[in-house]
Amino acid sequence: MNMHPKRGFTLIELLTVIAIIGILASILIPTVSKVRQTARRTLDSSNLRQIGQAALIFANDNRDNLPGPVASVNWSDGRTLDMLTPPEIKYYAGALGLTAGLNDASIWISANEGNRPSEMTSVLNGQRTDLEEEFAGAEFLSFVVAGGLNIGDGSSVPIAWTRGLASDGQWRSGSGSNGSLYNGDGGHIVFIGGNVRWQTDLTSSGNQLPDREAGDDTTEDIRRAMPDRVRLNGWIWAHPSGGTP
Repeated sequence: MNMHPKRGFTLIELLTVIAIIGILASILIPTVSKVRQTARRTLDSSNLRQIGQAALIFANDNRDNLPGPVASVNWSDGRTLDMLTPPEIKYYAGALGLTAGLNDASIWISANEGNRPSEMTSVLNGQRTDLEEEFAGAEFLSFVVAGGLNIGDGSSVPIAWTRGLASDGQWRSGSGSNGSLYNGDGGHIVFIGGNVRWQTDLTSSGNQLPDREAGDDTTEDIRRAMPDRVRLNGWIWAHPSGGTP
C-alpha cells in the first residue's frame, strides 16, 4: 500500500507560478525588443558608413567627384551607367559596386524593413553588365543619397541618410517608401568627412546643418545643406523613382 500518494499543485500554487511568469515576461519582452532595435540601428549605422567610405573611394578615382552625373561610370561591357535615366539610388549603388567593390545588396536594405528580400545578395549581376534582377526589383531601399557631390564641398555636407527625412527636419512616422526606419524616432547621416551621426531631428540649433543656400546660416532642411548643382538639379535620389527623399 502506497503510504505517500503523489500530491499535485494546488490552484493557488498554479496561479502564483502563472503570475510570476507574467511578471518576468513583462520585464524581459520590452528589454529584448529594445536590444534588438539597438542592434539593428548599429548595423544600419555600419552599413551607412560603408556606403560613405565607398563613395569616397569612388571619388579618389574620379577627380574627387562622388557618384553622380558629373562622374563617368561604365558597365563591364563598356556601356555608360546613366544615373539620370531613371534618377534612382539603385544606380548609385551600381556605381559603388562597379568601382568601389560595394556589391553586397543587403547593405542597402535595413533589417528593420518588413519587406527585406531574403534571396537578394548582390547589387550587380554576375557579368557586371547591369543590376542584379532581385536588387533592381526591390520595392524600396532604406537610404537616400545626394548625387554629384565633390570632396571639396566640405566635410559637413551629407552624402547619404536614413530614408524618411522631411524638409522640416523631422523623420516621418509610419512605414512604406516615404516612412522612416524607426517610426519617426530619428535616423543616421553620413558626411563627406566620413563620420556617421544619429539624429533625432534637425530642428534644434545643435542638430541643424550649415545652410549652403543662405551662407552662414543653419537649416533643418537637408536639401539646403547641398551645393547648388545638387539642390537645383534635384540630384537627391530615393527609391522608388520619384519618391520623396
